[in-house]
Amino acid sequence: MKILLIGHQGYLGKGLHAFLSGVHDVIGWDKKEDLFTLDAPFLARENIEMVINLSVMADRQSKSFQAGMPTDEINVGGARHLATILKGSDIAWIQMSTREVLGPVYGLKDVRKTKGGYRPRFLVDEEFPYAPQNFYGKSKIMAEFISESHPKSTVIRLTTCYTDFDHPGGNWVVSLIRAAVADRPVTLTQGGLQFRDPLHIDDLGRLIVKLSENKVFSERIHAGGGEQNMISLLEFVRLANPHVKIESAPGGDYGFAFDITKACRLAGWQPEVLVRDKLPVIVENIRLGKTHPMSDQG
Repeated sequence: MKILLIGHQGYLGKGLHAFLSGVHDVIGWDKKEDLFTLDAPFLARENIEMVINLSVMADRQSKSFQAGMPTDEINVGGARHLATILKGSDIAWIQMSTREVLGPVYGLKDVRKTKGGYRPRFLVDEEFPYAPQNFYGKSKIMAEFISESHPKSTVIRLTTCYTDFDHPGGNWVVSLIRAAVADRPVTLTQGGLQFRDPLHIDDLGRLIVKLSENKVFSERIHAGGGEQNMISLLEFVRLANPHVKIESAPGGDYGFAFDITKACRLAGWQPEVLVRDKLPVIVENIRLGKTHPMSDQG
């Protein structure tokens, strides 16, 4: 399959490029190429069969939507541009989205406390209503709806996705491990009791391939690491460095985890990578400042 991966130089993009390139022909497209210079003739000339849109601007500080700002231009305008150039084609479109379109779901009554931290009394499926709390979440909702205009599109929402490597734009997985391996105190809201369901980038790659093989289109898919990967932030940090000092801060959420039943049912997919098994690899790579070996891949 010939794939165009938009955002291939980002934290997740590098890992996804490496995984998909093992089996498929992948072209990377990022800031230097400029999403808005991409056009239909290029897609046809390169025989592109799938476009994966990982381009993103994430303004989580602004609560209200702000037209014309970078988060609007990239997230919303970028999706609109893709809808325009894909119109009338048979090219599959994977539009990456986020749990933040749903806002906070869990309250204290929705979790139970265990030795390792909080655990959910239910998992979040695709029927949960939109309730974004910031500009980023609102812009990603709009991108989801724009992608509906292409009949061969699929939205994949992520909670936490991670790779084996360091990256300057990495998410909380990278930032917490950096602090832990440097023996710096780690500050966690809720004392780190909140839970997550980390999904390895290779499992995301496998899901994308399975969705394509099973021709799953016009769907919203929740992609998390599954119950076997449920972990609290406190457990995560302690596994990275058992001796690190934890400092508690007020506020924070109680956790977030997806119900992945729909992905399993429609695509025959299950996460295979266990975050607890991967942590020693990630810790060592971050300790060495090792970025993805395909980081310069164009």
